[in-house]
Amino acid sequence: MQSKLHFKTLIILLGFHCLNAQNIADFTSVTPASPIDSFVIPSSHTFQMLAIAGDVLTAGGTLPDTPDFTGYVPIANSSTNGYLSLNHEKAPGDVTVFDLNLNGTTNLWEVTASQAIDFTAWGDTAANCSGTVTSWGTVISCEEFAYIPGNLIDFNFDGYNDVGWNVEIDPATKTVIGKHWAMGNMAHENVVIHSNDRTVYQGADSNPGYLYKFVANTAQDLSSGDLYVFSGSKSGVGAWIQINNTTQDDRNKTIELSAAAGATVFNGIEDVEIGPDGMVYFAVKGEGRVYRFSDSDVLETTTSTVTMETYVGGMSYDINDGSSTTSVAWGNGNDNLAFDGQGNLWVLQDSGNAYIWVVKNGHTQASPDVEIFGISPTGSEPTGITFTPDFKYLFLSIQHPSSGNVANQTDAAGNVINFDDGTTLVLARNENLGAPLSINNEISKGFKLYPNPINETKQLHITGKDIKNVRLYSILGEEMLNSDYDNVSDVDLIIKNYNPGLYLLRINNQFTSKLIIE
Repeated sequence: MQSKLHFKTLIILLGFHCLNAQNIADFTSVTPASPIDSFVIPSSHTFQMLAIAGDVLTAGGTLPDTPDFTGYVPIANSSTNGYLSLNHEKAPGDVTVFDLNLNGTTNLWEVTASQAIDFTAWGDTAANCSGTVTSWGTVISCEEFAYIPGNLIDFNFDGYNDVGWNVEIDPATKTVIGKHWAMGNMAHENVVIHSNDRTVYQGADSNPGYLYKFVANTAQDLSSGDLYVFSGSKSGVGAWIQINNTTQDDRNKTIELSAAAGATVFNGIEDVEIGPDGMVYFAVKGEGRVYRFSDSDVLETTTSTVTMETYVGGMSYDINDGSSTTSVAWGNGNDNLAFDGQGNLWVLQDSGNAYIWVVKNGHTQASPDVEIFGISPTGSEPTGITFTPDFKYLFLSIQHPSSGNVANQTDAAGNVINFDDGTTLVLARNENLGAPLSINNEISKGFKLYPNPINETKQLHITGKDIKNVRLYSILGEEMLNSDYDNVSDVDLIIKNYNPGLYLLRINNQFTSKLIIE
């Protein structure tokens, strides 16, 4: 049995040619558990840190905390060259744009420029939460901060509540296109734009919260159009009710007008996405469900029929981690959503154990197919989330982790990360991110270790010039050993106290190898 498990591990590590065609959603679920200091993901995948709060920006200033929507904007539909627009859920709000590309030699992402967006001409922003990337290469950043009846916030005296809007940004020029007043004022969490470039679905992350449909007058121009709110059954048929959105007063009071229209109440609508099946999916955090609906005519108004059902949530699902099966309650807090290239729905959880769920294509409540991809570090929630056009790379952020976290987790670039502050990442399968780590005797720069794999009863020999330090980490980033040396050329390690499995051996805090203990 041990040899079979060892062979399976080797297949994963080596990245044989037959595995190169595997997709980002090909993994074995992690074991359901409470968060720890480390970022728990399958051994088939890795991550690279792109930025952490406090980093110096190339255009001046430093990177704010509380990263949220992590929107990859491809340049000419490239999966290796683009912009990354990063929201910061704080008051006043911020958006940072990175220029980045995948280095073809190192197989690592490089940030070549970074700049904060200037919102002063638009009354600033607040609580920039999630958003979307448009088909025309811009970003919608959503302000999760709404007008409070009788308490208009209008410091720039333009007649509009200063915050609570969808804000469009051009990441190429690092400028603001505008706040889209006609789309209504609410605690915006996210929007999704139909392929017709006119119809937009959105929700209010509040209680009461409501589901909206906006139809722009002109494609790729969200500055004017008609606004509708949903009324009907959450497990049946409903319709759209048009609400006024032409005057400043109308636009400031979207929530009040929705309530007066008899709209259906949802307890905190988070993300909204359109699936490959053409249906619209939206997460309701306080109800612990992801609903989906069909819209009989996306451009039709009050005569369009909406048919809605629960897609996932409200029950427990069997999670198999490769060795055992555990029934896990979905719970509340389903937040950010994204579909991958195989039609699987990725769901980030903002509460409970901060899981990253993957609902497999073909899942139904009667025949569930749900997996757990990851567990966000202690105190945090996973936020984001977008893919490159080829779906090889996933961008997300780790928001508000505990400041006392000491993960000592090594990323694909060899950086040791503690996850003790807001961190932005890119994830991929091992074979798609970073130079492959050695799984034989040769590491780099003349350093060698042998034997590898090694039986737990033997000594591990390390040779090389000027060995100053050797560290051993578990695959989850827990530091198992840390020994200093005086520029020696040979080191022998006793490893009989370590359990069989996959480890990372790091020499002089610079060169890393995978080590298999049998």
